[in-house]
Amino acid sequence: MRIFFPVMAARRIAASSIDWSAFAARVPEGQKAAFNAFKGKSDAYLRRVLSLPESLPKIDFSVYKARIAVPGMVDDFQKKYEALEIAYPADTVSAQITEMEKAAAVETQDFVKASEARIAKLREDLKQWEGMIPFDQMTMEEFVEQFPDMAINPNNPTLWPHTPEVQPGYVAKEGAEA
Repeated sequence: MRIFFPVMAARRIAASSIDWSAFAARVPEGQKAAFNAFKGKSDAYLRRVLSLPESLPKIDFSVYKARIAVPGMVDDFQKKYEALEIAYPADTVSAQITEMEKAAAVETQDFVKASEARIAKLREDLKQWEGMIPFDQMTMEEFVEQFPDMAINPNNPTLWPHTPEVQPGYVAKEGAEA
């Protein structure tokens, strides 16, 4: 005769610790269906876990002692059942996750600072471009003043398409090192 008793370690999860509204705000429109499916599975799992008893069920061993004729068997089973303790797995990754979160926060702050510096530089460049005469209205002299490195120099003519690779005497960087 087999007797099965559902057993659960001490309940550690009281409610979902995920901020679903903040999570949903970051999900792109094209992935809303997958997000909703994930949230549904997560909620179903949480409901199943919360439906389990927090402790072992109480057993009336006197009923078993009255019905089972083998001496000491129920007492032995009762002693083992009461001594049964299911250890909750030790948390070995929370510290690592916290460290990773701190490192990610530092990286994010560095990225934000670098991005703000790039944005400031690009705004300065934008002011310069907005203050410039449009290309279709520029004369060749104005183009040479604005872009001296891109303008054709009549004292040093180049061959079309005016890139360094097609000019006479060009030596590739790989060739210069050898």
